[in-house]
Parts: sequence; structure tokens; C-alpha cells
Amino acid sequence: MNRNKTVAFLVLLAVASLPAVSAATSIDVTISNVEVSPSDPVPGDEVTIEPTIENFDSSSAGYFVDRVRVVEAGGNDPDEYADVKDLGTIPVGGTKTVPLSATFEEPGTYDLRVRVSGRETANDQRTQLSYPLSITVEDRTPQLDVNANDSAAGVRADGEVTVANSLGSPIENVELTVDGETVTIANRRAVLATVESNASRTVEFDYRADEPGTHRMTATLTYTTSGGVTDTVTDTVTVRTTEQRPQLDIDTNGSTAGIETDGTVTIANGLGAALTNAEVTVSGEGVTVRNDRTVFTRVADGESATANFDFRPAEAGEQELTATLRYSTRGGATRTVTETVTVETDPLRDRVAIDLSSVEGGNAQAVKVSVLNQGNAPLSNVSVRGRSPNATVGQALLDRVAPGESRTVRLNASLSGDSATVEVETTYDVGDQRGRTSGSTALTQTPGTIGLTGIEVVPDGGRLRISGSASNLGTTDAQSVLVSVVDTERVTPSAPNQEFFVGTVPASDFVSFDVYATVQGNVSTVPLEVEYLVDGERHTRTVEADAAGASRALAAGPRPDPSNSSGGFLLPAVVAGIVVLGVVAVVVRAWRNSRGGD
Repeated sequence: MNRNKTVAFLVLLAVASLPAVSAATSIDVTISNVEVSPSDPVPGDEVTIEPTIENFDSSSAGYFVDRVRVVEAGGNDPDEYADVKDLGTIPVGGTKTVPLSATFEEPGTYDLRVRVSGRETANDQRTQLSYPLSITVEDRTPQLDVNANDSAAGVRADGEVTVANSLGSPIENVELTVDGETVTIANRRAVLATVESNASRTVEFDYRADEPGTHRMTATLTYTTSGGVTDTVTDTVTVRTTEQRPQLDIDTNGSTAGIETDGTVTIANGLGAALTNAEVTVSGEGVTVRNDRTVFTRVADGESATANFDFRPAEAGEQELTATLRYSTRGGATRTVTETVTVETDPLRDRVAIDLSSVEGGNAQAVKVSVLNQGNAPLSNVSVRGRSPNATVGQALLDRVAPGESRTVRLNASLSGDSATVEVETTYDVGDQRGRTSGSTALTQTPGTIGLTGIEVVPDGGRLRISGSASNLGTTDAQSVLVSVVDTERVTPSAPNQEFFVGTVPASDFVSFDVYATVQGNVSTVPLEVEYLVDGERHTRTVEADAAGASRALAAGPRPDPSNSSGGFLLPAVVAGIVVLGVVAVVVRAWRNSRGGD
């Protein structure tokens, strides 16, 4: 509770316009003004009263001030509050201000008189001056204001005390202390030395209530006024402490008996202060917990932290997991929070299927195996093996297949014949068990066979050019493929390509070739020979390329160009000449034969 006290001060100048004048007509002197400081004194303050004595220009001599006093008004024997003597002479037209100090120990209104005793310097004539004065002293003190928010039990909170000096003078030797009931307060004492008039100072402190409820804290201010009076002021505030704690949240995935599953514990700090030395542990009945302890150096206010752990239920059913958080509060208190959840554990289901298919390519065959996990636990250490009496089959390993997922591997196979039956076995670990599943598939292969496809025969500069593709119609590679023109009575291999080395033709692929041949007369076909190796064995084939059209075109020679007029007349003439010569030769031979027969 704050206590405000006000001090009011009143100075009454009852006869300010009626100066006190001496009886001697040669001296004209008065108390023209009285200043009081501080204007609002409190009991014990040192009050300065400063009357101003003025010797007017109308005076004929100086005025010597023997004595100035402040006394109680009225009475034959008034109380005296201040007294000074032998203050010197005030010349004609001059003034003198005389400071006097007085202290008033009790509050109230004081009716006073300022009395001046002096004499004329010329004839030593004495004069008495009087000035009425009223001072009101009220019992006021500096103000205290304690500010502290509600807090969480065991958590250090902040508070502050403000000291406001409303007195007319500084306060000194200022000491502030804060105490509380069932509250631990750090930095409970502060020394402020001096607080100036109309100034304020604020002091911060920390407090911690270990138990929930309401708690009182009292601030005590001890100080000394300018008058040397030591006094004390108190103010009390009530704070409420609640039982607050960090929030714990346990999150687990679906669990299966005998299978290790991961989980998390999340700390959410809403205490209004940081947690330190936070330790999270996880335990459970019928559950084996791994990575069960995590330590966080600090979790700031308003932030969260997550601890990971792994657990394995021993059997199906309901199991409980308990997370425990131990931490230190800002004030150094140690707190513990626990949270328990029930985990529903499913029984282990071991359901694994494999899907088999054959893959053909190149000289090698392969079995594609898809492992599908239809159970509720991951598969580990998965081994896929193939066996066959007619083939050599490889194997493959898989690390992990999650529930509902599948993984595919390829087992390469080398067949010793045209076909083979392959048995595939898959073994795996699921939980603490070893599982097995198997299946079979058939592999077949067609040895590499080279056929000549897309053959085209065209005249090319007095010879025939045979173009086409060496196509592999089998499922294995053919190597060292060579295409050549067969030399016969009317067909002769010709440059630039009497033969064409194709090289390797992969399975189900082709490579183009060009070879050349010179022919005599019209021929219907040009024989081509293709040689190749399959699995180290040489094969030879002969293919007849249709060359009838190309041969006739080659025999006919090039066609005349109608645009060339001279050529148009020359060619028929040549042909006619040849025909005439032929006819003449036939006639001559017939005539000779007839002569010989005679």
C-alpha cells in the first residue's frame, strides 16, 4: 500500500505594505521582504528564513543591525527559533539579506515574527522592526511504489521498487530493503545514498515463491532529511503464485510386438523464464526403451525442445510409457514433471510376397524379383537367391523393406541351354523371427542369328551396289559379323567394298552395310555370304539378293538426255550402224556356208 503525504506551506505577509519605521525622523528603514526555503517543510527540515532589511534613500544616516531573531508571535516570553547578531551597517539606499536557520519538529502552523534591532550610526538612536510570518509544516514522507507480477511456483520473477522524493529538499542515507513472507528475495537490499528533491529512483529485485498461493512483500525505506531527522516509510504488495509447469507431449508411431519403434517427447516451456539443466527420461512396463535419456542445457521461455527415443514392446496389447522431466528454475529450484501415455501394440504379422518376371537382353538373361512387405513390421537383412540346374543365377541383398512397400532386385542368369527353370528363395528378419518365401519362373533364350534385311541393289558406276542391314534375330549377341559378295561365273566382288565387316550386332539390333559387285550380262541375283560368331561358334549363311532389275538397267546403259540435240541424232545412228553391220555379218556367213556346201 502506498502512503502519500503532503506538506503545505503558507507565508503571510500581514503588514507587507506597512513598514516598521523608527521614531527618529532622520532614519527611514524597514523589513521589505522575507523569503522562506523550503516553501513546504516537513518536521525536522532545516528551514532557511531570509529577511531583507532596506535603508531608504530618504534616511540621513546608515543603519547598524545589532540583532535579527525569529520568534513566536504573541506572549511575554515567546519561543525563539533563530537568532543572529552584529550584522553590520546598511548604508543609505542599501539593503541587507540576513539568512536564519530554523527547525520545526512537529507538524502544524507556526505564527512567527521576524524582529530586527538596530541603531542610527549618526546619533546611536535605537530602532525595533517587526515582520509577521506564518509557516505551515505538514508530516510528509517520500513515496514508495512496489511493483511485482504474479509468478509460477519455484520460478524466479522480477519486481521493482520506485522511490519518489516529493519533499522540498534531498533525502540522504537512503536505504531500501524488500522482505516477504514465504518468498525468497535476491538482492533484497539497496543503498541509494541521496535522492534529490522531486526526483525518483527505481530499484529492481528478484523473488521466488516455492509454493502456490498469495504472498506479501514489503519494501522499507530508511532516510534522513536535510534537517537530520531519520525516518522510515513502508509499502506492501501482494503477489499470487500459481502451480505452473512445462508441458510434456509424448508421440509414438503405431507399435508392433517385438519391433523397435521410434517416439518423441516434446517440452513446451511457458513458465515465463528459461529452464536449465533439463533432463528427460523415458520408461515403461513391458517395454524396452533405448536412448531413454536426453539432456538440454537450456530451454528458453516460449520455446520447445524435442527428445527422441526408441522402444520395443514385448507383446501385443496395451503398454504405458512415462516421460519424466527434471529441470532447474531461474531461481535455482529443482522441479519434476511427468507425463504418461498408453500405447496400443499390434501383434506381429509376417506377410511377404515375391513377384517374378524374366528379363532378356544381350547374351545374359535375368530374373526380376519384387519383394512386397504386406505385414506390419519392417523387413531387414533381406536375401534373394536363385537356383537352377540349367543356369547360373546370381543373388542380391536388401537392407530394409518398410511395411506396405516393395523393393525390386535383378538376378543375372547365364543359361547352359535354351531354357531353364529358376527357383527363387527370399529370406528376411522380421522382429526377432526369421522368415522365408519362394517362387519359380522360366527363362528361355534364342541364340544370335544374323539375317540380311532391307536389301536394295542399284547400279552404281558400271557395277552394282548392294545395301542392307545385318539384323540379329536372336536374344544373344552376334560377333565378328562379315558380309561379302560371293564370286561366281557372272558375279565378281568389286571395289570399294568387296566385303563389309559389320562387327558385333547386339541382340534384337541391326547394323547397315554396303558391298559392290561387277556382273556379266543380265543376272537375276547376287549371292551374299554372311559369317558370324555366337558363343564362340562360327555360323555361315548365303543370301541371294534380287538383282534382276538393277542388272537390266546396268546392261541398258545410261538413258539419253532429250535436252542434248546432237546426242539425240548420234545415238540412233550408232544403233542403226550396229544393226546394219550385224545384218551384213549374218548375210556373209550364210553365203560362205552355202559356198562351202557346194
